[in-house]
This record gives sequence, C-alpha cells and structure tokens, in this order.
Amino acid sequence: MRVTNRLITPLVLFSICISFFIFRNIEGFGGLPFSDESGHFLGVLAMRHDDRLYRDYIDAHGPLVFMLSWILGPVAGASHLWIFRFVSTFMASLAGLAIFCTPLFTFNWQRYLTTAMWLGGIASVWTVQGLNLDSYWPIGGALTVISLATFVVPLCLNRPVSMSQAFCGGFATALLPFAAYAFGPLALFFYVIPCLIGVFGHATYRDIIKGVTLGGFCACLVMALWLTLYGDIGGMIAFHIIANQKWYAHYIPFGIDAFLHGLVLSFTPTRIIETLAVITIGLGSVLLVWKSTYKMCALLALCGLMTLQIRGMDGFQNGAFLMAAFALASLMGTACLKNYPNILSLLACGSIGGIFLCSQHALSSPWGQTLEQRRTTGWHLTQNDSVDFARTIRTYTRPDERILAVPYSPDVYLLAHRLPIKKYHAYLPWEADYAAHPWHGYDRDLCVDLPKDKPPAIYFDSWVIWGVHDPKKFMSCVVDILRTDYTPMPAGSSVYIRNDRLPRAPS
Repeated sequence: MRVTNRLITPLVLFSICISFFIFRNIEGFGGLPFSDESGHFLGVLAMRHDDRLYRDYIDAHGPLVFMLSWILGPVAGASHLWIFRFVSTFMASLAGLAIFCTPLFTFNWQRYLTTAMWLGGIASVWTVQGLNLDSYWPIGGALTVISLATFVVPLCLNRPVSMSQAFCGGFATALLPFAAYAFGPLALFFYVIPCLIGVFGHATYRDIIKGVTLGGFCACLVMALWLTLYGDIGGMIAFHIIANQKWYAHYIPFGIDAFLHGLVLSFTPTRIIETLAVITIGLGSVLLVWKSTYKMCALLALCGLMTLQIRGMDGFQNGAFLMAAFALASLMGTACLKNYPNILSLLACGSIGGIFLCSQHALSSPWGQTLEQRRTTGWHLTQNDSVDFARTIRTYTRPDERILAVPYSPDVYLLAHRLPIKKYHAYLPWEADYAAHPWHGYDRDLCVDLPKDKPPAIYFDSWVIWGVHDPKKFMSCVVDILRTDYTPMPAGSSVYIRNDRLPRAPS
C-alpha cells in the first residue's frame, strides 16, 4: 500500500506533464515559420527530386536534421510541411524515454517524477524558444539528454550501466557532431568519461566502453551510408565545417566574450529563459560534483555541457543548452532526494510552475515578437501561397523550372511551389567569402554560375543583412544581371522575370 501511495502523486504529475507537452506540440505545429527551418523543408523537397545534399542542395547546417526530415518527406510532401516538426517532437520524446529508463533510479515513482520535471520544463518554453522547429538545436539538445541519462551521469555516480544503455548512449553521442559540428567537443568529452574510468583499472566498465564504442560506430556508419546515398561527404566538410568555421564564425558572436555574455543573470523578458538555463545547470552541476564518485568525470561532463553555450546567445540558439540544463537538474535533483518522495513531488511541481510562469513573460523567441504579438499569434498549419510574389512566379515559370531567391528567402520557394537552382537557394556574405577561397575544388560562386544558367525568375530582396551587409555590395554581379537581363515586376513584389519570358511590346 505504501508503494502504491508513493506512485499516486508522481503518476498524476507525469500525466499532466505528458498532456501539457502534447498540447504545446499541437500548438507548435501551427506556429510561425522560420527561415532556417524552411531551408530544411526545402532541402528535403529538393532531395526528393534527386538533388544531393551538399552537392546540388547546399546548406550550412549539419546532415542529421536533413536525414531525420527526409524520413518524413514522403508523408509531408509539399502540402503538409508542418509534419516535419514531428522531428523535434520525436527527439524530445526519445530524450524523455531515456530519462525514464536511466539506470540512476530503482523505483518507478522516481522515474515518473524525473521525467515529469523535464517534460514539464521544456513544454513550458517549447514554442517560446522555438524548440518546436525542425532545427538542429532541439535535436542536439535531445541527443545530449539521452547521453546524460543513459551513461554519462550514471557513470559519474558509479551506477551500473547495461550494454543496451551504453549502446544507446554511444549512438546518441556520436550523432551529436552530425547535428552540428560545433557539438563535436561535447561528444568528445562524453566519450572520454567511460574511457577515463577504464584506464584506472576498473575492469567492470570495459563492457560499458565497448557498448558506447559500438553505439558510436553504428551511428557513424548509418550517417556515412546515408550521406553516400543522398549527399556528399566532402561537400559536408566543405560547406558545413570549413565554411562555417573559417568564414561564418567571423560574422556571429563566438568566443569567450560571447560565452560570458550568455552566462549573465538577468530577469528581463529578453533574458529570463536563458537565466533559468544558467541557474538550473548551476544547480545540477553542484549536485553532480557533490554526489559523483568520479569527480574528474563529472567535471569533464560539465565542460562538455558548457560548450553548448559557446555562442553565448540570449535567444533560441541556446535551445540545446536549455534542454540539457533542465535534464541535468532533474536527474540530480531526484538522485539527491530519492528517499524523500513528498519533498521531491513539491520540488517537481514548483519547478514546473516556476518555469511556466517565467515563460509567460519571455520574449527570447526566434521571431522577435513583442509580448502582445506572441500572445495573439494565430494558429495556421499552412502559409498563404496566394501572395502576390508567389502568384507572379507561378505565372511566368513552369512547375518543373527552378528559380533563385537571394540573399536568403527559403519561404519564397515553398510558397511559389518551385525548387531552387542547383547549388544556390541562398547567397549570404560569408558564402561570398567562401567563394573567393573554396576548399579543395568545392567551388560555389554565384557570380560565376549564374551567368551560365539564368533562371526564369529571381526573387531579390534588398534586405541589408543584420543592418550591416548590403547585398548590392557582396553580390553586385546579381544586381548587374538583373539590370540587363530581367524586368522587375510591380513595385513591392521583389520579383524579376527574365526578359525572354515577357510578351514583346508591339513594334
């Protein structure tokens, strides 16, 4: 009877959090679009027309988000793009399952409460932080949580880890660099932990090392096979790793100053969610080091987690850091209070309620909305494809023809129901920098390729990137071609039609 009574509160809270998480996901399916996400949708649609990732469709993001979205491609098609958001939902669900099945706990009430705290916490900020988006941030966050729950935290606390748990943890860890190469240091820190324990003669951990290694090898094999069939491994190195690290890194906050900025505590609406992440990871870190049998391993795990904050962003870019912070605090809170179910239940309810209340005043979303705009945003599963520029493009182009939208407007392709020309769905200042210094023959220069094959329609947005980089300067060649070979459509449409597509004026 006592065990049954212990389960009542955790089960009720767990059920509420599951329902809350599902509700937030349904809300997220009809949320606003975001350009990076639209680029992932577009890439999958292009791949379904035999384009190769990083060869015909070139994007700066890692291959994992495209692979997971590609699996949903036949279901989503071009008509139900919101289905691609199941990727983040699925990954968060797997992370929740990993927390529930962690070897840290003995009783089910502990598992229910820990999972409820994590699911309730991320559900509170699910749409505020854009965790619902088909993006590498929530994917990386979910993989980090899986690794933490299956082998990283249990090993630090000297808890037995089964072969299957080690395999799953190793699989998730090895996938991290494929979500984004910037997650590579985190994967390395995590993998060193079982190896370090094994080096000091703990023979019982050798099977765990084998399981983690086998899982990592299988993950790399799966990704290598998929890239061989549907992508280009060299292109991934060139356009995801080299171009990002050598050129894009100079355009964004990156380094020690950005890292320290991301750790500043502030309860202003634009920083409150990030502050919650810093507080929770601080709490989880103290508890992890305190309770760990292997202090050095705990410190390695924390160093790895802090690399998720290397960009120090005070917006949705710290989504992976946020998810990992909530997970670490939930796992360690339960580990420390595992014999006090009533106190832990109060802590779970209080933490979820506190995060939810804070999220109601947060403005750190990908869309830069005011609080009033965020609260009044309508729910729309599909975008309106009858807008003027989309109708104009469809009028002057055939469905099988490709167009160009620059410098960065992936939604144009989706609304116009047209694919981008080969190699170019966008062209940004750092891509122009790369064009001048290509890596090992992986050339990509719009000023060289566009004159060879001019698309029937070009959408040219004169948006100055971040108020600094004028496309008329870093891609002046496009402006010259538009002036000589294209005709602008009605004012405000930003659409240019190739001259030979327009009816000739009577002589």
